[in-house]
Amino acid sequence: MERRYGRPQAMDMPPLKGELCIKCGKKLQTVDIGLHKKMINRGSKEYMCVDCLSEYIGVSKKDLLDKAEFFRQQGCMLFK
Repeated sequence: MERRYGRPQAMDMPPLKGELCIKCGKKLQTVDIGLHKKMINRGSKEYMCVDCLSEYIGVSKKDLLDKAEFFRQQGCMLFK
């Protein structure tokens, strides 16, 4: 992904402390939680990583990350 306006891209975000994917146990990043909340349930307290979420929804990981970047550009607070 190309950087735009010097802002970090979705996968540039650091992992969050203590948050793990409920399917595979991988450490989660901000984008993982944002996408899970946006695509599954905004009130979720447990989350899937982008890989597991893409499998669950049936879309590619690239499509999800592109959508996260779109939401970020639109000003969605889940991706700030």
